Amino acid sequence: MPSTASQHHGSRASRGGGINPRPGELSLAHGGVLFLDELTEFPRAILDQLRQPLEEGVLWISRARLRCSFPCRVTLVAATNPCPCGWHGDPSNRCRCSELQRQRYWNRLSGPFLDRLDLQCRLEPVPTSQLRRCFKTAEEPTETPRKSSFSPKAIQAARIKMCQRNPGKQLNSQLSALELGRYGQIAERAFQCWEQVVSKRQLSMRSSLRLLRVARTIADLDAVPTVGEQHLAEAICFRSYDHAPRANS
Repeated sequence: MPSTASQHHGSRASRGGGINPRPGELSLAHGGVLFLDELTEFPRAILDQLRQPLEEGVLWISRARLRCSFPCRVTLVAATNPCPCGWHGDPSNRCRCSELQRQRYWNRLSGPFLDRLDLQCRLEPVPTSQLRRCFKTAEEPTETPRKSSFSPKAIQAARIKMCQRNPGKQLNSQLSALELGRYGQIAERAFQCWEQVVSKRQLSMRSSLRLLRVARTIADLDAVPTVGEQHLAEAICFRSYDHAPRANS
């Protein structure tokens, strides 16, 4: 069964290891979710050690006489504050952090690490009037969830069966650039918009490909065979931290 693991920034057990190598939180969450809270409080060196395993889905550990591997294909979820005090961007203007302090704060995350986060979005404070709608009184009946008439995963699986080069792939996130172009069914206008965004934001090749994969998934959620400009625009909204002050090395 898929597992879920949560790790605090004070822990260094992500990768695992030891004299007799044992799996860490990253491998224990294989097939599930790994949640990293207070992401910017993790030592940058530890986060950068996760780059290769997150990219390949396999963690390699080498010792003097042995080299072993642990599977670690996870859905990485992370959360952090927008600045040291946590109030930057709040309508109340309570933030007292200087621009330099925010720059140093975001420089704790390397550009290559952020490239591996497909969805990056800022959560705004929820007004109490809107929050009230989330609660139900005892008298109010709970809504019966509607059954979905389609499965985005089934749509992905049907498409990816055409990828004869690697039939073991099952998700859009595993498609290569060649497979995205051949099987992704991306409209020409969407491609043109994508090229403009990549050029304007100066996205890396990794980030630009992930943007297309997210747009392809959004189209699948809409049960639409072709990726259009609207799907790409929505995917761009999930890259809100591409402009956050940070180092790119």
